[in-house]
Amino acid sequence: MTKRRDPVLDSMRGIGIVLMVLGHSGFPGTGFIYLFHMALFFMLSGWFFSLRGGLVHFAKRKVLTLWLPFVLANTAFTVCNNLFLRLNILTSDARILELPGNIVTTPTTLKDVVGRTVHWCVFDGGTQLGGAMWFIQALFQISILYAVIEFLLKKFLHDIDTLLPQGLISGVLLWVGHRCGLAGWNVWGLGIAASCYCLFYLGTVLRRAAREDVKTAHRAALAAAAFVLLLILGQFGSVGLAGNGYPSPIFLLIASLAGWTLVREIACLAASLPQVSAALAYMGRATMSVVILHFLSFKLVTWLGLLATGGEPYLLAAFPTYFTDGFWWLAYTAVGLALPLAADWVYKKIKNVLLAR
Repeated sequence: MTKRRDPVLDSMRGIGIVLMVLGHSGFPGTGFIYLFHMALFFMLSGWFFSLRGGLVHFAKRKVLTLWLPFVLANTAFTVCNNLFLRLNILTSDARILELPGNIVTTPTTLKDVVGRTVHWCVFDGGTQLGGAMWFIQALFQISILYAVIEFLLKKFLHDIDTLLPQGLISGVLLWVGHRCGLAGWNVWGLGIAASCYCLFYLGTVLRRAAREDVKTAHRAALAAAAFVLLLILGQFGSVGLAGNGYPSPIFLLIASLAGWTLVREIACLAASLPQVSAALAYMGRATMSVVILHFLSFKLVTWLGLLATGGEPYLLAAFPTYFTDGFWWLAYTAVGLALPLAADWVYKKIKNVLLAR
């Protein structure tokens, strides 16, 4: 029997994925988005956490849904490395270093592909085009750790609620993660995982505290209050979870909760607009495809822009975008969503055909 999905939660994912692509597109409000957009996904994952079926079943599911896509996608980008060099999607031209945040790429051999795949298997690094998959890595690490700790707590505490001890552990890990960020230590992404464990935990708490009987006017007021709070917080600091950077643990928690409130209330309000809600939910169900493919999809906009402006071919490799003035972010966002969604639709169609045989 297929489990019925919650359209509000799918819409929250959809809003989150739009915000992620916007944040990478050169959108002027990127600093505001970064305050909470990735925290939202960790919290949503915590909301859905369950050890029903046992620890081994949970771990197997996460291997299939998180670890395997991370390894396969990074390996695919590595296999395509030399093709991407020929197409200027990547470049060996040293002039690309004049643009901040860019790298020179060299050709790969079969030995390189094998060696790097081994590294991907243990979350040691990643590819440039797969840069957004740091989140998949962190979520896998956090999910497994949370599940193991939950299993042990249930085993040794018997009938005692695990909410408080999990909260204490998440607080300690948040402190450790923050210290790791200050020290610049993030081997295998463990500093990020330590910081974001508390966000996963918050998701489990929010599920328990959720209320459905909230009036529309109150939802609008909550969304407005959260928006204003985030604007104020943005004046005092920024959040960059990909680099494990944030001013303080309290700042991260407040910004994350404010972002959750903003997105959840918007998603609930959108439920009264069926077409909007359905579009958001559809994007929410294609989150993995967008995370993996949106950087590559951006190249189409840059390529068309270079054709129109007469730019040199090596500039196609500019990461994540080349054109940053005006409203180029609109084109990058539209293509960064549309192409991965189309790929996801094709993949699911093929998968359904194969499963039907």
